[in-house]
Amino acid sequence: MARGATMITIKADFNHMDGRGRLILSDLVIHSRTPFEALAASGKPVLFIQGEDVVFGKLVMDARRGWCGEVDWDTQDVLQEYPRPTLSKAS
Repeated sequence: MARGATMITIKADFNHMDGRGRLILSDLVIHSRTPFEALAASGKPVLFIQGEDVVFGKLVMDARRGWCGEVDWDTQDVLQEYPRPTLSKAS
């Protein structure tokens, strides 16, 4: 991604899917005010997040389900954090 480019992050429930493996978003209470139409129209990359789990995808409108996250499950957990977390004992 180019310097200065932005990415959209959307909280999701990875267990809340339709039969096609898409994340169902629009019926989640946390998204009652999410401007899905504007976000989808922006063309920016979308990162769906559940806790520490992440997956890349895009927003799609489904006539029956409302807004869904069409994700590439092969990208789940591909992000690497730097500097890497280290375990240490608190003093």
